[in-house]
Amino acid sequence: MAINLKSGDKTAINPENGDKYGEKVAINAENGDKSGEKMMSDVFIIGAGCSVPYGFPTGAMLMQKLKDFNYGDNNVDSPSFRPPSYLFDLYYELFGKYQEYANLRKAGGQYSYVADSIEAKISNKIHETIILFAQSIRHSMMVSTDEFLKNRLNQEKAEEADFGKRLIAREILVAERESEKQFAYEDGKRISKKIWLGNIDWIQHLLSLIDQQDNWEEILKQTVFLTFNYDRVLEYCIFLYLTSDKQYADADAHAFIKEMQIHHVNGFIGSLEEIPFGAVENGKYQEIAKRMETVWEKRQNRDESEKEKYQRFLKNAQRVYFMGFSYIPDNLESIGIPRGAEIIRKAKVYATAMGLSSQNRLRISTYLDLKDFEKRNEPEPMPEIEVQRTGLMSDAMYQREYEKQERIANSLAKISRIHFENRILKDASAVDLILDYYTLA
Repeated sequence: MAINLKSGDKTAINPENGDKYGEKVAINAENGDKSGEKMMSDVFIIGAGCSVPYGFPTGAMLMQKLKDFNYGDNNVDSPSFRPPSYLFDLYYELFGKYQEYANLRKAGGQYSYVADSIEAKISNKIHETIILFAQSIRHSMMVSTDEFLKNRLNQEKAEEADFGKRLIAREILVAERESEKQFAYEDGKRISKKIWLGNIDWIQHLLSLIDQQDNWEEILKQTVFLTFNYDRVLEYCIFLYLTSDKQYADADAHAFIKEMQIHHVNGFIGSLEEIPFGAVENGKYQEIAKRMETVWEKRQNRDESEKEKYQRFLKNAQRVYFMGFSYIPDNLESIGIPRGAEIIRKAKVYATAMGLSSQNRLRISTYLDLKDFEKRNEPEPMPEIEVQRTGLMSDAMYQREYEKQERIANSLAKISRIHFENRILKDASAVDLILDYYTLA
């Protein structure tokens, strides 16, 4: 039997195929395809806001960080400007050849001259790219790094875009390294645990709920995560869960994660096996930058079969959760949700909107066709308050009793609001509320 954690309802499992959703699971026996016609119950659509509790920036926060970044000694417009060495380390594939140049130097003569000449040309070219990038981003009027890079994807500015992606990758890896302190242990005890946004550790909460189920492996492998984030904090937390709580070997945990339906829509840093979590000095920034795409690049380059795969997930979803998402129409369309959101009409939809204005929330509800959004955000009608007055009740006693009943009525009105489905929630508590409603059928 499977239990709805919210209501305690029980749903029978089909004993013939183990289907826990009351529907058949179709898997291609020839190639083990898990995405074809498999009936998914839950789809999480994850934006940058979901990584903020672990110390990662949103798109706007990252843009400001790159504006304020220390690109080198002195003012970037100064003739004596010199970028720090770690920015040159982002081009390891070029400077890794310096050992060859060093060997040439040892030979002396013309080889030494050739080595110095090649090294200087590479260094000067990167120096020039960093200056141009620093100057332009500091004066940019764009809100996010995606928007900034969009205007540098042409051939003339391609080197700036490439540097921008390398630098963004480095900042993400630095954030990963810092966030890893949350999961550090000393003498068997977790230390340096720090969570932002009111102690909301949504991944820990989710995994704790899943762990209560006997078929936790199936649930993890059948839940779909469509993430727009380059970081791997979700995979890392699952890795810790598998290796610590379930005593998986590292290799087995990596293999399990590969079988999960975690899809980085716009690319990502890379697998935890290839690029360890927080590995800033990895020497692979060229490969990482090629894997990272803006939403506009993705729209131009995407194979339609990828979008169709996301649409199958959404079409078969019983519940769809938008978490920490900015609801940019281009992003929604990139996963197959056009205006009107017909594809998720049959699903229960939950969405967070922390920090968004009422106008933006109305825009979101219109796009996703949450028709009674405005009604659900209006104050609930107050029930009629009746206080029976006895002969011994003074005016002051009557007033206190009336105010008491009024407070109770207000509380009940607020509580009744959380029973609405397909709603947009506008504060940090929405994350916990959504996970409370996350039905592990």
